[in-house]
Amino acid sequence: MVKTRMRRALLFSVSFSLLVVLAWWVLTPSPRHLHFAQTHELYGFVDGRATAGLDTAEPVLSLLTQLAPATQRATARQQVKAKLTAPEIRVGIGFKAPSWAWHDAPATPAEAVVQVIPSLSLQQLSALPNGYLLLRSESPASVAADSRLRRWLGVAMSETLSQAKALTITVGEESTPARAQIGLCLEFAEATTAVAAVKRIAEPAPNNVLTFNVSPQAEQVAKAHKLLVIRFEVDALYLRLAAQPR
Repeated sequence: MVKTRMRRALLFSVSFSLLVVLAWWVLTPSPRHLHFAQTHELYGFVDGRATAGLDTAEPVLSLLTQLAPATQRATARQQVKAKLTAPEIRVGIGFKAPSWAWHDAPATPAEAVVQVIPSLSLQQLSALPNGYLLLRSESPASVAADSRLRRWLGVAMSETLSQAKALTITVGEESTPARAQIGLCLEFAEATTAVAAVKRIAEPAPNNVLTFNVSPQAEQVAKAHKLLVIRFEVDALYLRLAAQPR
């Protein structure tokens, strides 16, 4: 009788463990493969199904078009308005010509590079409320070197970004009042570099455009996973003002 109960308890324990593993596997998004050109150092997608009714989607994407060359910005802004209703849009940004791509169609022969958006990046997007934009880069130093992005990110974050081996940018929206929720996930080759990055951005710097409040757990995450994950909010009104044509 005792042995029978022990077997049942063991069976329940094993079954429960398997269910937990299965749930983790189901809830963990699989890596995504998207086609881009070699020159697209930032690549990703807009989930058009998630943008419906959001106040920040159009200004965020319009602001993104400021990274396009001056001769392409007007066309890029028109594409934002025209393609927001597409189920999904591939976005490619580079800092050498051709530097801008906004696709809602299958890949062309010129977009021969298969870029993998890993599960970690997709998890960052799903962690945001109403997540709709994901951008990924394996050359964050090139991203940090762009003067326009340096103005947005500030000195400390740009320096930190230049030391990372990969970057994920995600955007969602928090309502009442409408604010863009922006996430940055920086991946480092060494835990010591990640910990140093946490300490660097935690230092107050009056010349920075952005300041960050770092939680006590940030250093533990950096040590264990070689990651620096940051989230901040930007009011929708500010985004609309910043996205006006220049």
